[in-house]
Amino acid sequence: MIRLAAPLAALFLALPAGAGGFSPLDRAAARELTDPGRHRQPTVVALWSSDCVHCKKNLGLFATLAKADRRLRVVTVATEPESPALTPLLERTGVPGERFAYGGDNPEALAYALDPAWAGELPRTLLFDGKGGRTAASGVLDEARVRAALGLAPAR
Repeated sequence: MIRLAAPLAALFLALPAGAGGFSPLDRAAARELTDPGRHRQPTVVALWSSDCVHCKKNLGLFATLAKADRRLRVVTVATEPESPALTPLLERTGVPGERFAYGGDNPEALAYALDPAWAGELPRTLLFDGKGGRTAASGVLDEARVRAALGLAPAR
């Protein structure tokens, strides 16, 4: 029994924060996440919610793009506290990458830290080209627009 306890404890300690791999987002982490200078490769920061139908469309697109181009980094931010319902939603879309969920800070303060120009509409996407460029967009996105904002070659 003791032989099993040590490996299980090591596995538990190696897991990311939260049961679904979500890290709690605070204002400092939000500002860091959205600083164009911190992104050295094309990066999508997708703001979404479990009850947003259109968010799932964007997440599916980002999953497809990430599979096609391994340079693409995808970061998801659930604009709600972590819950057991969040992980299955992301798993169904196949979105890779870091996962954040709103932490204990005031939701309005977190939204402002993520994007001062954002009025709270979802889906909201921040696209970083990896060269210091940043584009913010609300609503459902198409592949051509995402590729252009990220500086990726058009689809063949």
